[in-house]
Amino acid sequence: CKFVIFSCFYELTPEGISLEKDVESGESITHVTGRRMDFIVIALLCAAVLVFAYDKWWTDGAPITSIAVLPLDDFSAGADQQYLADSMTDVLTAELGQIQSLRVISRTSAMHYKSTKKRLPEIASELNVDAIVEGSIQPVGDKVRFTIQLIDGRSDRHLWARSFNRALGDTLTLQGEIARAIASEIRAALTPEAEAHLARERTTDAETLRLWAIGKNYLKREDEGLFRKALKTFVEASNRDPEFAPAYAGMAQAYLFLGSWSATEDPKSMLPLAKLAAEKALQLDPNIAEAHFALGMIYRYEWQWETSEQNFRKGKELNPNDSVGLIEYANFLGSMGRADEAVEIAALAVQVDPVSPMAYNELAWALSAAGRDAEALVQYEKALQLDDDFIVTHILLAQHYWKLGDENKALPHLERWTKDPEFLVPLDLGIIGAHFAEVGRTREARDYLASLHKLGKTQYLPAASLAIIYLGLKEYDEAIRWFEEAHRQRDLGLTRTTFPDEIRDDPRIQAIIADTSMVKE
Repeated sequence: CKFVIFSCFYELTPEGISLEKDVESGESITHVTGRRMDFIVIALLCAAVLVFAYDKWWTDGAPITSIAVLPLDDFSAGADQQYLADSMTDVLTAELGQIQSLRVISRTSAMHYKSTKKRLPEIASELNVDAIVEGSIQPVGDKVRFTIQLIDGRSDRHLWARSFNRALGDTLTLQGEIARAIASEIRAALTPEAEAHLARERTTDAETLRLWAIGKNYLKREDEGLFRKALKTFVEASNRDPEFAPAYAGMAQAYLFLGSWSATEDPKSMLPLAKLAAEKALQLDPNIAEAHFALGMIYRYEWQWETSEQNFRKGKELNPNDSVGLIEYANFLGSMGRADEAVEIAALAVQVDPVSPMAYNELAWALSAAGRDAEALVQYEKALQLDDDFIVTHILLAQHYWKLGDENKALPHLERWTKDPEFLVPLDLGIIGAHFAEVGRTREARDYLASLHKLGKTQYLPAASLAIIYLGLKEYDEAIRWFEEAHRQRDLGLTRTTFPDEIRDDPRIQAIIADTSMVKE
C-alpha cells in the first residue's frame, strides 16, 4: 500500500505547477495551474484515503481470534482487595470463553504477567494472541468502579475502553456485559446460547460476593490448608445467599480437591458432598462450567464413565478455556484408552494455558499413550523449561524413560526427590518405591512401603500407591490384595496402572477390569 501511495506522487510530480518564467509572455496560466491543482488535490485525497485504509484495515484490521485478559489491577483504598480483582479477572476470562470463535488464554497463564513491565505487544507475542484486555477495579464501600480497555496486541493500538460503576453485588452480571461489548467491538458472532448466557443476571449482596471471591482465591493455590479455608468461605457465602449458584460450585471444587488425586481425605466421604454441591449449583444455574467439570471427576470416581464424559463435554462446551477442566478431561480420555482424543483435548489445554507445566505434562502423557514417544519427550522438556522444580514432571518423565527401557535416564528424576519426601504425595511415593524395586534396590523400596503404611495410620491412604510397590517387588498376592482395596476405595490411581502379564489374567484383576470397564492391556 505504501508503494501505491509513493507511485501516485511519482507520476504527478513531473507535471507539477509551471513557473511564470516557463510560460510565454501574455499567456494566462490560471487554467493550467487550476487544472494541475485539481490533479494534486485529487492525488492528495487519494493518498489520504489509502493511508487511512492501510491504518484501519491492513495494519490493525486483521480478525481478532485470540485474546488474553491480564490480571486486573487493584486500586482499592486501604486494605488490599486483590482477591476481588483476581476473581473478576477469572470471571471475565470465562465469560469471553463463551465466544465460540475466540481462543481465550486461561487465567493461569495470564497471571504470570501480573505487575509485569513488559510491553503489551511482547506479552501478546509470548501468549500468541491477537488482543489484550487490561484494566482495574476500585472498590469503594459496596460499590466498585471498573475500567476496562481492549488493545490490539499486534500494533499496541487501543480499540475500545469503558468505565463502569456498579454495586458490588452486581459485578458478576457486569462481566457478561463487558464480554458482550468486546464481542461487538471485534465483530465476533455470538450463538443464541452464548448471548443468553452472557445476558443472565447474577446478583447477590456485597458480603456474599466478597466471601465467594476470597474462596476462589484460595482454590487457586495448591495447598490443602487453603482448600479447607476455601470450603469454609464458600459455605458461609451459601448460608448468606442460598440462591447464589457460584458458591455451591466453589464448594464442589473444594470438596473434590480434598478427596481426589492427592487426597488426604477419603474420597468416599468427600465426593458425595462434592456431588450434592455441584448438583445444587446446576439446579440454580445449569450453565456453570466448573460444576460440570466437577461432576465429570465425581462420576469418574464412581466408574460411571458415560455420565462422566457427558459432564466433561458440557463443561468444555460452556468454557472451552478452562485449562484445569480440559486437563482432567484429557486424563479421563487417556485412562479410557482413547489416546488420540486425549491428545486433541490436551493440545487445547496447552493452547489456552501456554505457561502451565501441567498442560504440557498431560499432552506428553497422552502422546506417550498414543505411541508417539519422541513427541512426548519434547513436551516433557517444555514442562521442565517452565518449572524445573515441578515434581509431577519429573515423576512422569521417569515413568516415560522407564517405558522406553532407559533406566539410567529415569532414575535421576526419581532420586532428586528422595531427600525431600515431604513434598511427595502417596502416589508419588508409590511410584518411586516401585521403580526402586524393579531395579533391585529392595531396601529402599521397602523403606517407601514402611513410610506409606505409617502414613496410612493417620490419614487416608490411596491403596494403589502400596499395590504398585508390591508389584515391583514381585509380591503378587499382596499387590492384588491392595489393588482390590484400591477398587473398593475408587482410587483413581487404578486408572493409570498397567497390569503386567503376571497378574492380568488373575480372576481378581479380571473382576476389577470388568467392573470398571477400563482398558488395561
